[in-house]
Amino acid sequence: MKRTLSLFAAALVIFSLSISGSALEQSSPVWSSYGKRDNVYSQVSTDEKAIALTFDDGPHPKYTAQILDILKEYGVKATFFVIGKNAELCKDVVKRCAEEGHEIGNHTYTHATADACSYETMKEEIGKTERIITSLTGSTPYLFRPPTGLCNQNTVSLSKELGFKTIVWNVDTRDWAHTRTERIISSVLGNVKSGSIILMHDYIDPPSYTPEALRVIIPELIARGYTFVTVSELLELDI
Repeated sequence: MKRTLSLFAAALVIFSLSISGSALEQSSPVWSSYGKRDNVYSQVSTDEKAIALTFDDGPHPKYTAQILDILKEYGVKATFFVIGKNAELCKDVVKRCAEEGHEIGNHTYTHATADACSYETMKEEIGKTERIITSLTGSTPYLFRPPTGLCNQNTVSLSKELGFKTIVWNVDTRDWAHTRTERIISSVLGNVKSGSIILMHDYIDPPSYTPEALRVIIPELIARGYTFVTVSELLELDI
């Protein structure tokens, strides 16, 4: 099995190099008007080969557990941006994430997007999820990821007011769209660089190809000399 994966990874490395720097699987930023000055981070500038895996929309009763098993197998830490209502349904999964050293971030209570919410509604969405995460993990989150990555002045100002850093991404796997395994892998391997924040999802309506893709992505990037860190750890490396 490992031999098969190695051959598969090698073939994908060649393919990924042919698309490196292209627009493949990379969505247009919807936060382009904002940056570090606004407490909005899509990546960091660092001389270290450190990157952050992030997972949105969970927890999921099946896929989050599979992902956690894979991360544990490779000794990798990640950041999970949870939806409050899903966290309420999968409390043990959230607790496991925290107990195994992963970081938990806020992704609103209902996956409310900035363009569909008033300032007060978004504040309630973030606040309710913050209380749920704190009650389950004993730690208060300070990272916020706006659903779909959509930022407007309300969300950026609110995030700063509540003491959050707004985290988006610079590598989009589009796994939420049931992108097949090989495309997820090539998207990451062809676009990752030091300081990258990689967007994946642990909550996807079946089928999800994310766990299968991770089994190739993680060992390949480790072989390339990358270290996987939480978003908070990555921010500490920003220069």
